[in-house]
Amino acid sequence: MNLPAVAPDVVADAVAALPARLRSKLDQALEKQSTWAITTSDSGATVTIDDQVTVTLTTPLDTAERATCTCLLAPRCLHRAAVLSAAPVLGAQPHHATETGSDGPTVEVVAPAAPAATADEKAAATQTRDVVAQILEHGVAGAGAVTQADLLRAIHQARAIGLPRLATAATRVVELLRAARQSVPAFRLADLTEALRDVLTVAHLLVSGLGDQQAARGVNRRGYSPIGDLRLYGLCTEPLRTTTGHVGAISYLTDGESTIWSLAQARPGDGDTTRNTAQASVNLGDVTISHRELDRAGIIVVNAHASVDRRLSHGRTVQAVRTTGRTWHEEPADALWRQPIPEQAARWLNAFDAAPHERPAGHDLAFLDGVLAADQRGLLLRTTQLPGAVRVLAPHDDPALPYVANLRLLAAHATAMPVRMIGRFHGPRQVHGIAMAAPWLPDRFGGHVDLGVDQLQRADLPDAGTTEPYDNDQPQPPLHLLTHHLQRVVAAGRAALVPDVDRDARALTEAQLPTAASVLRELRRAGHRRDRDAFGRLNQQDSSALAVAWLIAAAYQHAAATAVAARSWQANGGR
Repeated sequence: MNLPAVAPDVVADAVAALPARLRSKLDQALEKQSTWAITTSDSGATVTIDDQVTVTLTTPLDTAERATCTCLLAPRCLHRAAVLSAAPVLGAQPHHATETGSDGPTVEVVAPAAPAATADEKAAATQTRDVVAQILEHGVAGAGAVTQADLLRAIHQARAIGLPRLATAATRVVELLRAARQSVPAFRLADLTEALRDVLTVAHLLVSGLGDQQAARGVNRRGYSPIGDLRLYGLCTEPLRTTTGHVGAISYLTDGESTIWSLAQARPGDGDTTRNTAQASVNLGDVTISHRELDRAGIIVVNAHASVDRRLSHGRTVQAVRTTGRTWHEEPADALWRQPIPEQAARWLNAFDAAPHERPAGHDLAFLDGVLAADQRGLLLRTTQLPGAVRVLAPHDDPALPYVANLRLLAAHATAMPVRMIGRFHGPRQVHGIAMAAPWLPDRFGGHVDLGVDQLQRADLPDAGTTEPYDNDQPQPPLHLLTHHLQRVVAAGRAALVPDVDRDARALTEAQLPTAASVLRELRRAGHRRDRDAFGRLNQQDSSALAVAWLIAAAYQHAAATAVAARSWQANGGR
């Protein structure tokens, strides 16, 4: 589906205008969106619902008049509201003019703000918090189009008064809720849990006045900024698949100062086309090159433009010349592997302090040298910097991508062989494998293998060596017990807080985690408390109490998991 983006207040107003009997049917109407016929043009899109009804969208969709329907009930009709509810959320408009490329992505600039939150800002944060509390009350199954419209109205209000971080975090929640309800393959419950924790944290900081209020407000968007000339060398490429229905590829490059830059390209598509996007051409100035070629080449960019998170623009103002690439064992790439692993892990963990869209490109990349090994659960990498092995996992298990097949081949036929790897930090002594280089790889791979793009064959690998058996498992605190209940609330609401909470709380206490047990018991108490007023109506404050208890537990879990991950990447094993 390729609908144009719609301003959040337009969606919210369309849903609010529906009569109660139609509002209750909105989710059922959205379930039929796969049957819609969509015709796009430069001016917008036409959606054919059936033989009698057509919805027309005219870009930019920032006012209600730009969405029309041919049925007799329009504009208070179910068809129009359903189409608007299915469309992606239109991003905030720039607050400051700046030079931009033709492709329109954005960077962030600091917006002026008062030292403490104003009454309007606190009201917007409270409105957002209350909607998120309702999401936790009923879970994903109960967070339909009407609840999403309430959150979109809160997003519009947050943007209007200058709270971009709150609006961005809430928009992420809407996107993930839609992905969950549509069973999008890229959706992960852990991502939605993290997004809800982020939006509740920002709302709490604004309402309470605690912490860095400027950081809680966030920054406003504007276009790419000029950064001068760059000489870059490709590192690796990985396929992209987003929860908004876009597929593409992202290439990472480095300059002479070991700084990582990224160049991404995405378009509407499905999982079957994800792998091929790395072979598609990307224009960088006058240079037309595929992502797979780019990560093995060198390139000189004149008048480069980039965002603050080091995403490169490929707009018309950019000029570029292709040059000869360099291998990972040559400068400047080789310097990335000379950085100690504990310092790399610290760079990854420190980035959590920033909003997700402000984290620099490559902040979570791990550059590892070692020898391949394997156990019953898969591929390992043994490195001299750490006392135990690093587990290498597949970023995606979709068979359309070669990650799983490549890692299985390496585990079966390349153990005891030296490799140089790029991974993405994933947790305690775990990485997602992205690319690898080795002297025994065939020349046809051009120096390295992109594990999500290139397909290894048995003939490409040496005979499996032997490694001494050892126990790679490190004792870890059972934080997964707390994580499990947090995610269950997100999925099913307060009804998920069943009696086994007490059992898991006792296990956390026995593991010397009394605080984890305490926050879990408080979450259960908040979930089971249902008061009624004199008229027998449920007390709305119960939802707020559940959200507060959930946030406390989620904040503790995040801090504890971060500490555990930090210790696991220390050279002494965290002892």
